Amino acid sequence: MSVLAGIHAVKHALDAGDSIDELLIEKGKHHPRLNELIHLAKKHSIRFSFVPKEALARLAEGVPHQGVVAKMVAAGAQAVPTFEAWLKTVDMEKAPMVLLLDQVTDPHNLGACVRTAEAAGCAAVIVLKDHAADVHSPVVAKAACGALSRLPVLRVINMKRCIEQLQQQGFWTVGLAGEAELSIYDAKLSGATAVVMGSEDKGVRRLVRETCDQLIHIPMPGVVESLNVSVATGVALFEINRQRATA
Repeated sequence: MSVLAGIHAVKHALDAGDSIDELLIEKGKHHPRLNELIHLAKKHSIRFSFVPKEALARLAEGVPHQGVVAKMVAAGAQAVPTFEAWLKTVDMEKAPMVLLLDQVTDPHNLGACVRTAEAAGCAAVIVLKDHAADVHSPVVAKAACGALSRLPVLRVINMKRCIEQLQQQGFWTVGLAGEAELSIYDAKLSGATAVVMGSEDKGVRRLVRETCDQLIHIPMPGVVESLNVSVATGVALFEINRQRATA
């Protein structure tokens, strides 16, 4: 189970038909938008109950819950419990795109990256089991805004080995690195592509960079030296989509 906290995030999940096991409403709190959530829960035959404010705060783990928390079923994790199992199901003829996050530790960034990956049409997001933000954190769920239940987020022990397995499957793997000579706008990324993004402070690790087929950078005419990882992820994934649309 993972949890989703906050009126907007929960309503988005209900509207999208995401897998919600139970809705928890703050006892004694009255608000038109909470009543709307209760109505939607009844409509979708989702059970709900009223609990003390303190119970919601514990579940939300610091995320502003606004009087509501949804217990989510991690549908993506249930469908593909391991990276290896998922890899066997990939249709390479559709030129799938996947996002790999190498030691992204900030839950807000992880959630935003998952949301962006889902919006860009990625087949999966791959993260490390250790030295990474907890996929099931309420902060990640809120930032992902429902994408966790629609996109497989696969956890692996060794990112280098994961890249090698993707390459054997036929993926072209590209790592984003500021020191790379090739611009993302000059790279040819029309086939099955695995995009590797690094941590917030150190970027893609050396061994992981060396395993990638190609390193690319995002040109930045301004003074700022680097982009937030979730912003850079959006630039990279949608540039790949642009190239595919105009190919």
